Amino acid sequence: MPFKSLAGLKKQGSLEAEVVALAPYQPGNVCAAFTNDPVKVAVFPFGAGQMRIQNVSLDVCNDGVLIDERVAVVKSGEELWALLDIQHKPKIDPVSRSIRALYDNPGGKTALAIGWGEDAAELKIQGSEVVGREFTLRGNLRCVSMDGTSCYVVAEGDPGGKFREHAGSTPEAGTQIRCDLPAGAKKMDRLAGGAQLSALTRRGGSDVCIVRKIGAGALEPKIMTIDAAITAVAVIETSLFVLTSDARVQVYGGDVLARVSDGGTVAPTFELSLSAGGAPTTMVASTRGGNRLWIGTKEGEVWRCDAVKGTMQI
Repeated sequence: MPFKSLAGLKKQGSLEAEVVALAPYQPGNVCAAFTNDPVKVAVFPFGAGQMRIQNVSLDVCNDGVLIDERVAVVKSGEELWALLDIQHKPKIDPVSRSIRALYDNPGGKTALAIGWGEDAAELKIQGSEVVGREFTLRGNLRCVSMDGTSCYVVAEGDPGGKFREHAGSTPEAGTQIRCDLPAGAKKMDRLAGGAQLSALTRRGGSDVCIVRKIGAGALEPKIMTIDAAITAVAVIETSLFVLTSDARVQVYGGDVLARVSDGGTVAPTFELSLSAGGAPTTMVASTRGGNRLWIGTKEGEVWRCDAVKGTMQI
């Protein structure tokens, strides 16, 4: 059954600095928020409990991930720094000096760092350190997404790129399934991957390239247009969630996505307006203990809401 609405919108806390990344760690039932100027990391429990905020002695935070509930990795410029024991006073250790992109694995225990050229590393905890197992990429990867069981990538190529799904937490294993993307996806560089649905977009654009699994070994890519500039996308099962720059969260159920034609404009199944401080900056989904969306804003607020399949309001 596709998702029909959103409920239980609640502010989780305010960090008083722009939220640049959110990273759920599902085995630990927590989600981390990373801010810039100043750099902070906050850990929010999925259930009841208080958030924990720690200041970090770095000049810049461009991105951040959790490897477990105690260890984070921050991208600062091209450098990677490990934050150890983030729920108390984090110790900061250098990890790498030349990284292009950093990707979170919500399933936990690893993260993926992409260097320049075809260099990459799987980040893990070894003893009391974060270490990288280096490997060579297959092709020039534009963006990556992981869901705990598979690694989804978009590689450069004509017309709009090559979508691939790999087993595990890196794009090393043989491709399980792949497809060519339409030309309109050429500049899209933000990917939310999932077993039944993946979504690719560009921040500030109004198009989403969805990739639906329609059978064993078969994918259907198509581009859809929405009515606003896009800040972020997330997927849960067969449904798409879109965060717009004017502070709306939109739900597109799997039934709606199945009907939309390639290049068509589609209305959301449901939308929710945020009464948040500052423009929205990022959004991620978590599925352990309930299907939830986490949203960060430029003023440092973190919000959470529940994705609902039924229509009951009690």
